[in-house]
Amino acid sequence: MAKRTVLFSSLVSLALLIIIGSTVLYSGWANVSGKQATGAAEPEEKIAIAHTEIFGVLERPPVIFNHSKHVETLQEERQGCETCHPYDKEKNLIFFDFPKKVVGKDKDAVMNGYHTECIGCHTQRFREEKETGPITCMDCHIEGCKPGEISFPRVEFDFKLHADHEERLKEKEIKALEAANLKYPIVVKASKDQDPREKELVEKKLERNCALCHHVYGKAEGELVYEIVYGTDKAWSCLYCHEIGAPRGPTLATETRLTAERDLTIRKASHTRCLNCHLFIADQQGEEESGPLLCSKCHTGKYRTIAQLEKVPRPDVGQPETAFVNIEHAKLKGVFFDHSFHEKNNKTCRICHHETLNPCAECHTLVGKPEGQGINTADAFHNLFSEKSCVGCHRVKTSAKECAGCHILLVTQEPDKEICLLCHNGRREAPPAPAPLSVAGLDPEVVKEDVIIKQLEKQYEPAEMPHMDIIKELVEISNDSKLATYFHGNIQTMCEACHHRSYAAAEAEKDSPPLCGNCHSVSSDPLDLNKPRLLAAYHRQCIDCHQAMKLEKPKKCVDCHKEKKKKKKKTAPKKS
Repeated sequence: MAKRTVLFSSLVSLALLIIIGSTVLYSGWANVSGKQATGAAEPEEKIAIAHTEIFGVLERPPVIFNHSKHVETLQEERQGCETCHPYDKEKNLIFFDFPKKVVGKDKDAVMNGYHTECIGCHTQRFREEKETGPITCMDCHIEGCKPGEISFPRVEFDFKLHADHEERLKEKEIKALEAANLKYPIVVKASKDQDPREKELVEKKLERNCALCHHVYGKAEGELVYEIVYGTDKAWSCLYCHEIGAPRGPTLATETRLTAERDLTIRKASHTRCLNCHLFIADQQGEEESGPLLCSKCHTGKYRTIAQLEKVPRPDVGQPETAFVNIEHAKLKGVFFDHSFHEKNNKTCRICHHETLNPCAECHTLVGKPEGQGINTADAFHNLFSEKSCVGCHRVKTSAKECAGCHILLVTQEPDKEICLLCHNGRREAPPAPAPLSVAGLDPEVVKEDVIIKQLEKQYEPAEMPHMDIIKELVEISNDSKLATYFHGNIQTMCEACHHRSYAAAEAEKDSPPLCGNCHSVSSDPLDLNKPRLLAAYHRQCIDCHQAMKLEKPKKCVDCHKEKKKKKKKTAPKKS
C-alpha cells in the first residue's frame, strides 16, 4: 500500500510540471448493463443497494440510495467524498468502498456495516437538528423495487477518450514548461529527498504521463509490490489485469493473481484511479477543468461507433503500420497484414490482442507453447469460432444483416484452396485493390432479368423472382465493403450462395450455373435424405436468406405466390 501512495504524493509535488488529465462491497450498480438507468426521478444518480451475491434471495426490498442528494448536502456543508468513503493509510487516495469498516463479507458483517454507517449518520444529524434521512427499516427498504431495476450502463473508454487524455496531459505539461523557459519533452532531474524508486524511474526516462494510468505489479525482495512503470511492452488495457475471472494465460499470472487476492476489480480500480485524478484537478483548478465527478457523466449509455472513431489517432506503442505474417516451416506462404486498417475498424486492441499487445507469433508457434495455452499458429489464426482469430473475426463480420443472407447458406461449405491462397499469397506489400464488381458483363441469355418458378402452380400462381435486381443489390453491398470486395473477387462469387455445390466442369453449358431442379427432385429421395426435395430447397434458400437479412417481406405465402382463384363447379340444371 505504501508503494501505491508514493505515486500520488510525488504527483502532487510535481503538479506544476505535470497536471493530471485524465468496490469491493458497494453493490451500487445492481446490474451493470448497456441500458440507461431506470427508476424514479433522476435515476441516473440513484444506486440500488442489494448485494444479492452475498444475501441471495432478499428478505427486504433493495435500498434505493440517492447519491446526488448526498453529494449536494455534503458540498453545502463543505465536506467531501472522504465523509463516506475511506482514505488509504497516508490519506492520499480515496477508495470508493462503502461501508468504511466491514470485517469480512458475510451477511451479518455487510448488513451491520451499512446500518452502522447509514443509520448512525442519520441519527447523529437528527440530534444536531440537521436535515437527515430515514432511520427505520421500511423507510429505506421501500416496497416496489426489485434487484436490478436500477442499472447503470458500462463505461467505454474508447480511443477518443484516450486521445483526449493524452492531448490534455501534453498541453498542461507544455504550458508548465514554457512558464519555466523549458522545452517539451523534458526528463525531470531527481531531487535529493526523492524516493529512491521514483529517482530510479526518472533517471530511466520512463514516460511519466502514461505511467499515471498504465502500471504493473512486480517483485522486490521476494514480495509482490506495486510498480510505477510504463513502456511500450506494458501498455496494456486495465481490463487485462483487473477483469477478475476472465481467462488469462501465464504471461499475466502474477498480475491477475494479485488483483484477485486484493479484489481489485475493474470497477474498483477505475473508480480509484479516475475519480481521485478528477478530484485532485477539481481541487487544484476547479470542477470546470476536471473530468466527470458524478456517475451519470461517465455512465451515459452513449457509445461512439467505429465510423466515428475512424479518424481518431490510436495510441502509439511502436506498432507497425503493416506486417508480414510468415511462420517458419509452415506449409503455406506468408500473409500480408494491414495492421493500421484493422486498428481503424475495431473499437479496442483487445479484439485481437487478448493477453498482451505482443505479436501473435510470440505465444502461438507452429506447434504451440505454454504461453499460448498450447494453441498453435493454425488454430490461432483460423479458429472459426474464436473472434480473436482472423477467420473467426471475418465470420462474425459476415453475420451482419447485409452479408448474412448469403453466408448463412454457405456455412456448411468447406473453403477451397483458392480461398486460402487469397491471403496466403506470399506478398510483403499491400495487394492492388480489386476492381469493383459489375453486372455489365453478364449474358442476359444466361442470367435472366426475372425467373418464373412454376413448381407450385397447382395451388398458386407461378412465383416471379426479380433475379437481376437481387444480383445488383448484392453487388452494391459487396462493393461497399473492403473485406467483401477482397474475398468476392468476381461476379460469379455472388451466385454461389444460391447455386451452391455447383462445379463448372460438371455443368451443361446451357445451365451454368445450374437450375435448382437439376439436383433437387420434386419428391424426396429415400436414398439421400440429406438432400431436400425441390419445394423445401426453394423455401430454405429464400426464406432463410430473407430472415437473415431482416427483410420485411415475404411473411406470408401469398407475398410470393398469388393464390389461384378456385373455379366454380358446374352444376346440373334442376329438373322441372
